[in-house]
Amino acid sequence: MDTRITGDTPRNHDEAFLQMSRAAEAADRATRDYRSVFNAHTHKFHQPKPLLGELAAMQGAITQSFAKRYTSETVEAIEASLSEEPDLDAIRTGIRALGFKDLRGISNALDRAIEAAEAQRGFEPWLPSADEARATSRALQDLGDVEL
Repeated sequence: MDTRITGDTPRNHDEAFLQMSRAAEAADRATRDYRSVFNAHTHKFHQPKPLLGELAAMQGAITQSFAKRYTSETVEAIEASLSEEPDLDAIRTGIRALGFKDLRGISNALDRAIEAAEAQRGFEPWLPSADEARATSRALQDLGDVEL
């Protein structure tokens, strides 16, 4: 976590609270996103295919609530990542914890989509959401004491 509180008495508790809140949300989102990718990849490619109840139990969930953990954007992103024609925009929107480079090796079709994107002029790979949050935090620190 990049939040630093200096001095005996912080003058602005709100900024520290906001940064810690953002860091906690980024960590929670990353956990959900990584779990989503793991579950989808395991269910599609692992042999023998694990039972849904086994996947749920491994993660401390019950089968009935397992599918309700994920947003429609996450489901679309997982479907896009496992598709024969992956939609990188859907993946970026639904799995924010993963950066562009993290997508390599999930499937051959996704690797081809990554290579095609990299070949496009002006393409900018995106960072994982935690890295974006850290960059934002550093930028705020560089600005000095900013009242929110």
